[in-house]
Amino acid sequence: MNQPKGMYVVPGEPALVAEVRERVLSEFEDLEFYKEGHRYVFHGEQLPSVSNVTHRFIREPFDEQWQAMRYAKKHGETPDYWIQQWRQNSFRATTLGTKTHAYGESLGYLKAGMPERICPSILSQYMPEYRFLAPIHPKEEAVLKFMNEMPKSMHLVLNEARVYSGRNPSPERNLKERLAGTFDMLYYNDGTDGKPEGFIILDYKTNANLQNDYNRKYGKMLREPFNCMPEEDLSLYSIQLSLYALMLQDVGIPIIARCIVWLKDSEYEIIPVPDLTETLRQTL
Repeated sequence: MNQPKGMYVVPGEPALVAEVRERVLSEFEDLEFYKEGHRYVFHGEQLPSVSNVTHRFIREPFDEQWQAMRYAKKHGETPDYWIQQWRQNSFRATTLGTKTHAYGESLGYLKAGMPERICPSILSQYMPEYRFLAPIHPKEEAVLKFMNEMPKSMHLVLNEARVYSGRNPSPERNLKERLAGTFDMLYYNDGTDGKPEGFIILDYKTNANLQNDYNRKYGKMLREPFNCMPEEDLSLYSIQLSLYALMLQDVGIPIIARCIVWLKDSEYEIIPVPDLTETLRQTL
């Protein structure tokens, strides 16, 4: 399975947008993705995913069995009971996140004038006579509000694009191992809104919380070289978006910003995250 749905051109978009879209699709077309097992394969070799690599910087991975025993002792029930509750809640959150991402991808294409690219799983929500993609959950309402409030200076380059590292023409700039991942959105701001012109990576996040107050209070930090960042989702996502930016920069696409679009109940928050690409090049 190569990049989804191939090349397209949006009428009226800047020529640079179509040029970069074609470059991304062609540069990374030899990366295969298999939904079962969430596997990235490059010329027969399975690559580590960006999301898995970011978790290498966690000092103490969650010990489910130990935490369940501790929780059962404090709150009652058995450890297996709490493990089941946690796994069911995780499954619910993951399922909601997947559906919300599909809605966001579909709405992005619809706003760009390409209803034929609406994801099959979302088609039942589409009213073609009004070109309306109905949100059926508060987080989808947040996506709709985000899209409706996006300035006209923003032009969609790609949704759900797969990329991998190791394409920099200068070997010393490449990571020591090849990684792969999928970013949610790449947009180009043409500068007519008064903001800097350039390419921006955005990623939807549906977490209940991005920060961990306990870890912040007690100074629980990530592993070096990110030991100045709290161990929390916001820090991991900052690393994740910089890895995507790094992979695009390797093929000559400069990224001027990396932003989380945090979807809440019918509302959203755009959170810029720091540029960690140089630290990642030196570390990975």
